[in-house]
Amino acid sequence: MNLPVITNALQNIKNSCQNKLNRLYPKGIPGDMETRYKNELSFLEHSEFIDDFEIFRRLSEEAEKSSNIINSRGTLSGSFLYYLLGNNSFNPLPPHYYCTECGYYELVDTPLFGIDLPRKKCPHCNADILADGYDLPIESVWGNEGKKLISFDYNVNSDFLPFARRVLQNIYPDNTIVPWGMFQMDSSAGISHPDERIIGIALTGYAILPPGNTIHDYPDLISYLEDGDTCITGGAWELEEHMLKPIRLFTVDYLDELIQLQRATGIYTHDLNNKELREITWSNIYNTAAPNNNLRILFHEFKPKTYKDMTAFVSSCHNSHSWHKDDYNAIDMGEYKKMISSDAFKKYPCFTREDFFDHMISLGIERNVAFDAAERIRKGHANSCGKYQQQFFALPIPDEIKEIAKNYLYVFPRAHCIEYILIYAKLAYYAKTDSRAFSKIVFKAKHPVSLI
Repeated sequence: MNLPVITNALQNIKNSCQNKLNRLYPKGIPGDMETRYKNELSFLEHSEFIDDFEIFRRLSEEAEKSSNIINSRGTLSGSFLYYLLGNNSFNPLPPHYYCTECGYYELVDTPLFGIDLPRKKCPHCNADILADGYDLPIESVWGNEGKKLISFDYNVNSDFLPFARRVLQNIYPDNTIVPWGMFQMDSSAGISHPDERIIGIALTGYAILPPGNTIHDYPDLISYLEDGDTCITGGAWELEEHMLKPIRLFTVDYLDELIQLQRATGIYTHDLNNKELREITWSNIYNTAAPNNNLRILFHEFKPKTYKDMTAFVSSCHNSHSWHKDDYNAIDMGEYKKMISSDAFKKYPCFTREDFFDHMISLGIERNVAFDAAERIRKGHANSCGKYQQQFFALPIPDEIKEIAKNYLYVFPRAHCIEYILIYAKLAYYAKTDSRAFSKIVFKAKHPVSLI
């Protein structure tokens, strides 16, 4: 794209990451973390994404300053660099204990997340310590040797949009920043239909135009937002074909509710971490009514005891299963139970693409082969026809994993599902802390009372 390179972007990223590392690990950065950081930094230095990470750093800095929220969609939040640059993100490293008083570090061999592990006393200084780490392999973001294409899509609360635009204007002072809108469909029926009517265009981010250009240089892309403001429309690929840089900022109702709860309670949402959320249970989340109906059904049926299990069920509601038939909006409980009760699934429980990867690594399969296999599984190659299916079944991986893969047409990333379960958990935390504020903000907003 014809945009100026952001001055000192890489150095800014390094400085910010180092400052966060020093705050998180004041008594010394464990070797495993240092290695992950340096590996990701090396991948970044040899990639085309330096400016994108710098844009996120600046946006995240502004979100913290203005007490707003910006969260990644997809795999990006599995990056250790993203965690170090953000303030609403989670630690993607393997489960571990770290004592901030003396620097004691313990890597834990467990299938659970750090938040699921018990508190313990530091064996060196007797301080109370909590475990952290949500176990995202470096390949989930960067692929083999840092070659994976990274998508920079964000969820934000609606109040953050004008702040984000100002940040982009400061980064690109000689470029025009214009609203980017996406068509909104009438989904009142709950199921998409070819004749579904477009009911408006909603702001979903901004487009950065090449220097000297204005929105009127793109007449084929011009449309109007619901408030009448002029905007650019089209998919990201279409904007990129016109040499425009899209910044995807999707507003999410739950994030708006978190901001309102933050103001009502005086508890900053970015201060809600493992310490505050570890006692939140499936029933606390269920009773917020935040999860969709499928997730509520799975929670009520299986009563998950850990965040790892809750994340698995979030993924199950997003994944496309081969037994879905024509309705992807409803989970077929009979088929679902059949899948997870099979001998192969019990041996290798795989709900996310990283589950497939982790099981293959535990079996000693080379990392590049395991990642290639996980990518083929998440794209549904086990159910495709022709060469892709043949290539998949020729891979040197266990037959049980191939059998499990037949259940999937598309598999979601673990990071995406963790983001959602942590949003739900934060809503549940506010509900437990101040039920009156929660009911007023969340329940009344969803069910307005008629005065007629």
